[in-house]
Amino acid sequence: MTPSTVDQSAEKETARVEAFSDGVFSIAITLLILEIRVPRDLSAAGLGQALLHGWPSYISFLLSFAGVGIMWLNHHRLFTVIGRTNHTLLMLNGVLLLTVTVMPFPTSLIAAYLGTEGATMAVAVYVGWSVLIATVYHVLWHYAASPKRDPPLLHVSQDHPAVRAIFQQYRAGPLWYLGAFAASFWSTGLALGLCAAFAFYFALPPKPPRGERT
Repeated sequence: MTPSTVDQSAEKETARVEAFSDGVFSIAITLLILEIRVPRDLSAAGLGQALLHGWPSYISFLLSFAGVGIMWLNHHRLFTVIGRTNHTLLMLNGVLLLTVTVMPFPTSLIAAYLGTEGATMAVAVYVGWSVLIATVYHVLWHYAASPKRDPPLLHVSQDHPAVRAIFQQYRAGPLWYLGAFAASFWSTGLALGLCAAFAFYFALPPKPPRGERT
């Protein structure tokens, strides 16, 4: 094969990975709405009361919708600099998609138990799963970006601003979520608030280390 043929083949493989992953993300994010159920056989006053009592479902839906959406955004961001795949990267991407597809379950726990005695355990499961997702992202990125890969999996150099910016943003992600997990046993509101703050942070465009910014 000529170099151009090899490049086209690698680009096709990453496009297939992205297309399959996009499908999984879209299904996972759609399933979240199933936890919000329509109250049945109620009067106007009873319906209003039932809708108000459904606030845990609304909070968990919004939090998880934003979370899965931001996970998709970060997955897309990584594959803008990943230009080649190998077996290990495909396996790691599969593990990541597994964690994403499970996300509706901890979401349903929050919807069912937030505001009850089981809230602490429900939030701990939710945040604990977020720790796992952050860890898998961390491992996938560091594997793909490692200079030990031969041939390299990135289509840009290690010194490229986009690469250094992702390293900067991902530097302590799992530890932050681990802190939120610990906080869940003290305050469920604080833990969920931290998760929302972290999600907002990872939704922002990554920036390179301060000394390297132009």
